[in-house]
Amino acid sequence: MRKATVIGVGSLGSCISYEVASRGIVDELVLIDIYKELAEGNAEDIEQALAFRNNTKVYAGDYDAADGSDLIIVTAGKPRTQEMKSRMDLLKVNKAIIQGVASKLKDVEGDFVVITLTNPVDLMNYLMWKYTGFDRRRILGSAGQLDSSRFKVALSRRYGTPVLDIEAYVIGEHGENQVPVFSKVKFRGKEKKFTEKEREEIEKEIKESALRVISKKGATIYAPANNTANVIQEILRDEKRLATCSVILNGEYGLRDISIGVPAIVGRRGVEKVSEWELAEKEKEIFYLGAGKIKETIEQLTADIK
Repeated sequence: MRKATVIGVGSLGSCISYEVASRGIVDELVLIDIYKELAEGNAEDIEQALAFRNNTKVYAGDYDAADGSDLIIVTAGKPRTQEMKSRMDLLKVNKAIIQGVASKLKDVEGDFVVITLTNPVDLMNYLMWKYTGFDRRRILGSAGQLDSSRFKVALSRRYGTPVLDIEAYVIGEHGENQVPVFSKVKFRGKEKKFTEKEREEIEKEIKESALRVISKKGATIYAPANNTANVIQEILRDEKRLATCSVILNGEYGLRDISIGVPAIVGRRGVEKVSEWELAEKEKEIFYLGAGKIKETIEQLTADIK
């Protein structure tokens, strides 16, 4: 019997909940939200949607209802508002939310994996690990697969190749210093070469794709939800497949005490193994630039954590 819990069931959390439930990945799904009626309404709505599909039990509850979960997904957090004068204001707000969630997760029974989606995901995933004290393999941030999906779509549109025939990944910071790994791109199993001009144009397209969606509908929902559900499925079914996730590193890529997007084999224990790819010089430069910025912000955010 598989059980999962989603903490924070607004637009993204509820979409992840529906995707997980409709796929029949779990037998039991718990929804938790600070607004209890929202969790109750979403739970009932999702369960009714499944009446002709599967027997997944979906219900709202408090943190004690999460006991026995195999996996806990955290989307709780706030977007940046006009009142927030800087990025650090947003970080401090979401830091407090993650600290609150983490303190409650420490009392939840079970050897569960935690998937963090609260933004900025690399930093919030690090704080989730720091505040819970869990084994680093049990904590991962969901963002790299989303960035990779945008990379695949950009390549498919540009070269007219079906998206499922393309292998492409994005690692590094989930943000300005993301790293599309052009050196690992394959079309129908064969390596694809790119000119510098092609790389620049594709990188621009990847970054602009998310902004276009946000400007037109306010937020990205379906893509992060579906890509997160894929990772959830790989973990709960112990598929041991490659996924790009934000992972707490302990020497891999020469980095420690940081969470950043890397290729990882995921399975029932969470992060089973970090794959250390040989990167092209430009890719390596951007990867470590992003790592440096994450590390700098971590030091600012954790000055009060013993």
